Amino acid sequence: MKRITVLVVTLSLAVALFGIANAGNRSGCGDCAQRGASSEQLRKFQADTIDLRQEMMTKRFEIKRENLKTTPDKEKIVSLQADIKTLQSKIFDIRSKSGLPVGKSNGDCGKKMGDCGNRGMGECNNAPCCGQK
Repeated sequence: MKRITVLVVTLSLAVALFGIANAGNRSGCGDCAQRGASSEQLRKFQADTIDLRQEMMTKRFEIKRENLKTTPDKEKIVSLQADIKTLQSKIFDIRSKSGLPVGKSNGDCGKKMGDCGNRGMGECNNAPCCGQK
């Protein structure tokens, strides 16, 4: 139990530090996907959703940890995936209420490393990220 707690705290700290390190990153998809949005709107959205995004990342780590086991608990994985979908929905609702463009968002696009840094939140609703073909 102590190992799990240490692991979760370590992973949460790593996610937080990664977010801080990339907070000023304005290259790639983040710029073109935010056209029409002020940086103040974007900062407020990020601040409003940081806890949800951290919780989602923790659940993704839990899924990865479960998949690494010799006999993964499929029910737990399905439950965690459902939790992630719920968190994504909440983040999307906050985004749409914030006045930010909906559809493509910072971190919501591309599976290729060049597209948006592969931040892993989705695929821009199956559309090319940032107008890329």
